[in-house]
Amino acid sequence: MPHLLQFGAGNIGRGFIGPVFAASGWRVTFVDVNPDVIAAITQRGAYHVNEVNNEETFQRLVTGIDAIHGEDLEAIAAAIMQADLLATAVGLGALRFLGAGLAAGLQQREARSMGPIDMLVCENGVEAPDLLAASIDRHWDSDGGDWRSVCGLVRTSIGRMVPSATGEDCLDITVEPYAVLPVERAAFRAPVPEGVKGLQAKDDFDLVLRQKLYLHNGSHACLAYSGLRRGLETVPDVMEHEDIVASVRAAGHEVSRALAVLHGSDQAQVAHIENECRALLEELFLRYRNRPLGDPLARVARDPVRKLGPDDRLIGAARRCHEAGIRPLALAQHIHNACAYRIADDEPQADDWRRLQARSWRDLLQHFSHLDSQEPLMSTLDIAAQQRNAAERIRAAGIHLKDEEANAIEIADFGLGRFEELGLAIYVYVNTDRCCAKELAMVPGQICPEHRHPSVDGEPGKEETFRCRAGEVHLFLPGHKKDSGEKEFALSLLPTDKHDTVTVYKHVHLLPGDQYTLKPNTPHWFVAGSEGAVVSEFSTRSMDEADIFTDEAIQRVPDAE
Repeated sequence: MPHLLQFGAGNIGRGFIGPVFAASGWRVTFVDVNPDVIAAITQRGAYHVNEVNNEETFQRLVTGIDAIHGEDLEAIAAAIMQADLLATAVGLGALRFLGAGLAAGLQQREARSMGPIDMLVCENGVEAPDLLAASIDRHWDSDGGDWRSVCGLVRTSIGRMVPSATGEDCLDITVEPYAVLPVERAAFRAPVPEGVKGLQAKDDFDLVLRQKLYLHNGSHACLAYSGLRRGLETVPDVMEHEDIVASVRAAGHEVSRALAVLHGSDQAQVAHIENECRALLEELFLRYRNRPLGDPLARVARDPVRKLGPDDRLIGAARRCHEAGIRPLALAQHIHNACAYRIADDEPQADDWRRLQARSWRDLLQHFSHLDSQEPLMSTLDIAAQQRNAAERIRAAGIHLKDEEANAIEIADFGLGRFEELGLAIYVYVNTDRCCAKELAMVPGQICPEHRHPSVDGEPGKEETFRCRAGEVHLFLPGHKKDSGEKEFALSLLPTDKHDTVTVYKHVHLLPGDQYTLKPNTPHWFVAGSEGAVVSEFSTRSMDEADIFTDEAIQRVPDAE
């Protein structure tokens, strides 16, 4: 019977690694420092794993187990001599304590020419193999050769969700049914174990780890921060809100495309990886609906400083998107949700978080995520912030807007880079060959520059009706009268460097409930009042790329970055 020596009998060791190997006919020895766990394993020699889903519970008995106390270095070394495979699931902070026992056992194996043995590093954290290696190095006899020739540290991806134990029994544990364990094929010194159900040797393991961090951990975090904004309590609660799910799916698709571009060597492989990532995402959405797990949002969202780390699940994923030439606007919205998180007093760096959060999201991310103001991601986050502001204005006007619709708001700065002065936030409800409907949101004093909708391919230009929903709008059209003061008033609303970019000055003042219809090819421009404005636009087919602007510096549809 093959033998696994499992360092750590916590949630992952007892709830995932141990059961996977025991179910495949392996003897499992746990190494732990919890005396109650050690005593219970020694006395009972078995425990139950309860696999739960929304329909039923499967109780599986894990047998063929024993235990060693983590401070018994002699017993650990002897067990390493007998083992066929090693594994660790102790947490990053505890890896430094494993070196003494591992070094002793591995040196004895090397002295007896027993051949190589591998260790599955089942930890969440890309630095785990390095931390473990450093721990072994500190205790390795320099005259004993190189331990790396006899032991491979194998990266793994831990995807099974195991909630914190709440029962009185220190062994029995509740888990989800998912039990797939990807491992890094190239890291093995000995042959990859055969016949272990769920163990999958992978070649491109950097991709596997990125899928775990950016798709699994990332989507989990996105759901949590979005759900807390709605006052929800658990991940399954959030999954009942399809608009949130749709917004997280959109972010996941951005990341899926980025990973495919970064890891695919040709077009076919890019397509294959993207499809694989999207399938993984949909599988995760099914798993997140598992109510018996009772995964609380407070747990998933906790420690935002770590989750917004420079290369962690949110900022790291967004940076990978930019590396792949993708602007992750959907993901950026979830980063903003994370920035709005109300941190608890007992969370790491809570005081610093609150202090920087009170300043701005930029200050928060520049400090904790090391984002440079000139970094492309910062520009993306600026656009996402403008989308959020526009969505809030539209909703405040009494117009319902779903999260995925808010994420689709166009931020048009007309290629001028002066959005607060000269720009428009636009949400398009529908645009067919016959009709179009939009919502326009404007910040105080914002200007939509002068333009007209000409005939296209023999068809009349767009006819449109503006209806003011909130705030006020100053609309300017042909036909002003001299000495009416309209021209002077119009120019007073423009930046001085743009006075020569308008030619029409007749003033139409629109307040909530007022509307005005413009005929095709009519030059016009408009300005929001001191409180901003929300305007509904109903029209014939819209072809923005055909609009003709008086200001030659304007690009209605700027070139993609």
